[in-house]
Amino acid sequence: MSKIKAENVNVYYGSKQALFDVSIDIAEKEVTALIGPSGCGKSTFLRCLNTGKLNNISRMLKIMIK
Repeated sequence: MSKIKAENVNVYYGSKQALFDVSIDIAEKEVTALIGPSGCGKSTFLRCLNTGKLNNISRMLKIMIK
């Protein structure tokens, strides 16, 4: 069972799209690492999980935290 689930996350900074349809399922008691090159959107995606910290999240954002 997923503890955290994000589906089709898109984030824009003005007209510049920073994240394109990012989805993830994280199970309870599972260690998960986000890896990638500098500037690929890792920190932006993590800020999406704390939705109060990023005001320009796509209105279609669906994040489930159980």
